[in-house]
This record gives sequence, structure tokens and C-alpha cells, in this order.
Amino acid sequence: MSSLLPDILALFFLSALVCQRLGVNLALPDAAYQLLTYILLITIGLKGGQALSLGASWSLVTQSLLVIVLGVVITLVAMAIIRFFSTLNTVDTATLAAHYGSVSVGTYAVGISFLQIRQIDFEPVVALFVALLELPAIIVGLGYLAYQQKDNRSRISLSAILAHKSLALILMGMLIGALYGQVAEPMIDNLKPIFGVMLALYLIHMGALAGQRLEDLKNNHLFIVSFGIAMPLIASVMGLLLGWLMGLSTGGITLMGLLAASASYIAVPAVFEQAQPSANISQALVASLAVTFSFNVIWGIPLYYHIATLLTNIH
Repeated sequence: MSSLLPDILALFFLSALVCQRLGVNLALPDAAYQLLTYILLITIGLKGGQALSLGASWSLVTQSLLVIVLGVVITLVAMAIIRFFSTLNTVDTATLAAHYGSVSVGTYAVGISFLQIRQIDFEPVVALFVALLELPAIIVGLGYLAYQQKDNRSRISLSAILAHKSLALILMGMLIGALYGQVAEPMIDNLKPIFGVMLALYLIHMGALAGQRLEDLKNNHLFIVSFGIAMPLIASVMGLLLGWLMGLSTGGITLMGLLAASASYIAVPAVFEQAQPSANISQALVASLAVTFSFNVIWGIPLYYHIATLLTNIH
């Protein structure tokens, strides 16, 4: 019977979404949500930094460059699909494409839990790829707007991008993890017993937000829902193949597919809201959070794991 049910964490998300639609708001207070995201981000950064301290090499440099290229390609593909199949204006096209070229740390954390529950190993260095995938989409999106508008409204402020807390916390954890290596392990071990509960609370909050965002679906609802499901499937193929070509394990390939399939709902909205006040951020959040995050948590992760298993069996 349990095999017919979605992943246990997905049920927390679904239950909160349904409760929100029924009028019960389970969203966490801002302080509690901030605490959970801080713990998730720092833990991910520490694990990535530990992997760097143990396995830094020239091959990692090559892999990192390939991951950056992946972020650029996904953004450009998303932009082409939006321009061909929708009537969105230039600003909203670039904004939506940038959301999908970037990455969702929350989705990545759910993916890690999915693998750990099943005792499936993965390369901790994938955490480095999370940080690397934050930037390319933002730069491509704002660069595209600067070219189209031919003025200074979309000029890229690197300091504004790097100052965002999600990226800063990952990089902080990664730096400390790289410097101290296994010395940081006790800190992570102390968090493991409650990590699953914190992730469940995080997903309850995300489910409530997704339920709220459904109200923002208006004239473009058919395209937004279709794009929010089709784009992660297209991007996941790129991520899965790249993970396979890099020689990652089944768990590592799964996470690469998930990273490619995820869409930002924290860093990119914050940057574009500042750089492009006319951008329809709400529309992009509906697509990335209410549609794509929901799809990935409920159906996407098991699908990517199944494909990753098939890829690792190819000799």
C-alpha cells in the first residue's frame, strides 16, 4: 500500500496546499521560515565545502564549467519556448526564463532527503553546483533585457546578486566546510536527527504559499501551467545526461536532473524585482512555486531517480 503513495515529504506539501485552499493557512511565521532556510542553506554549503576539501581537482574545474554552461543553455531554451508559445512581453519572457535557468535550493534539499531515506549515496560536491547554478540565468536574463532595451535599466549589478542571502549562506558554509573539512562533521551530525522534521515544516510552508499563489493564475493560466510542467521535463533531460557524462553515481545523476528541472523562487525574484520593477514576478512565482515545485516534489524526483538508474546501467 505504501508503495502507491507519494513520497512522505510530498504528502506534507500536498496536505498544506489542500488546507490552504480550504481556508486553513499553515504558513510559518517569518522568523521560523527564516530559521529553517538558514539551517538548510548552511548545511548544504558545509557538505559541499567538505567535498571540496577532500576532492578538489582539475576535473572538478571542468565539471563546474559544464554546470555553468548548463545554466546558460536552460535559460536560453526556456526563453525560446516562451517566445514561441506565448504572448508574454520581453521583460516577462526574460524574467520567467531566468527563474527556470536558476535553481531551487528547497527542491534540492527534498531531493537529498529522498535519497537519504532510501540510503542512496551521492556526491556531496553537487552542493557546489547548486551555488554555481544561481548566477548564469540571472546574468543571461538581465543581459538579454539590456540588449533589447538598449539602455541602463537592466545593467547587471554583480554586488546586488552576490549579496542575496541564499547565495551568501551557501558560499559561507562552503568556505567554512572547505577550510575545516571533517572538523565540521559533528555540527552536521547534530542536525541529522531533526533535519527531516525541519524539511517537513519547510514543505508545509511551501505548500501553503503554493496554495496562495494559485489565485494569481489569470489570463495566461493555460500556458503557465503547461510551461511549469513541460520545462522541468525538458531541462531534467539535460541535467541527467550531463550528470551521466560526468560519471556521477545514480544519486548524483538524480540530483543533477533535479537541479536542472527546478526553478528559483527566492534569488531570481529578489534580483529581478529590483532590476525590473515592471516585471510580472507574481506570474513567474506561480509557475516556479505553485506548478514546478509541486510537480518536482510529487512526481519529478521519483521519475528522475528512475531515469538515473537506467542511465547508470548503460555500459
